[in-house]
Parts: sequence; structure tokens; C-alpha cells
Amino acid sequence: MWLFLRRKLIMWAVLVIAVPLVEWLLGKVSEAIRAKKGESTLTRSLDTARSGIRTLRGGNRR
Repeated sequence: MWLFLRRKLIMWAVLVIAVPLVEWLLGKVSEAIRAKKGESTLTRSLDTARSGIRTLRGGNRR
């Protein structure tokens, strides 16, 4: 029983902490590259990945 609770707690921590952190990090990296080199395929790809994470989280949050 404790194993199942522990597994759910770990999954909850990933969803609550790691996913928003990755979304924020993708945004910061994209902004930094865009500021230095301008719009590129890489920055558009990072923005697309960030948008996908927002969709999975269930909204367009800032």
C-alpha cells in the first residue's frame, strides 16, 4: 500500500514542480536566444514545445 502512495506522491511532485519549471525554462532559453540571434527555427521549436506543455497543463497561464 505504501508503495502505491509513494508512487502517486512522486507523480504529483513531477506534475506540480517539474512540468512548470520546464515550461519556464523553455521560455527563458527561447527569449535569450531570440534576443541574441533573432527569430530562428530553434526559437520557434522551443515556443512550440512550451505551448504543448501549457496545453497538457490545461490552460494558457503566464
